[in-house]
Amino acid sequence: MQKAEDLFEPGRDHRRRSNRADRHTTSQLIHQLDPEELDAAVPTRTAHDIGHPTSRRPTAPPKPGRRGGFKVWKTPFWKRRTTLRQQKALAERRDLGD
Repeated sequence: MQKAEDLFEPGRDHRRRSNRADRHTTSQLIHQLDPEELDAAVPTRTAHDIGHPTSRRPTAPPKPGRRGGFKVWKTPFWKRRTTLRQQKALAERRDLGD
């Protein structure tokens, strides 16, 4: 008997694995069937074309007033650096106040 932890699979991995399996079975069917039988054999469960993965959603245009590019200040390095600067400034203010 399997444990509950063994049965759990993250959704992302499950979708990747099931889509890959669907593409594999579909490509096998394409090579095995006659052209007349091919239309009837298209699986209805899949969300992608025959044998091809789905394409990405087109990127939405940026909202007005937004800057482009990567948000550097959100990386852990910059968060740590800003925190250190704030702590240093606070310590200097405490020293000047004495």
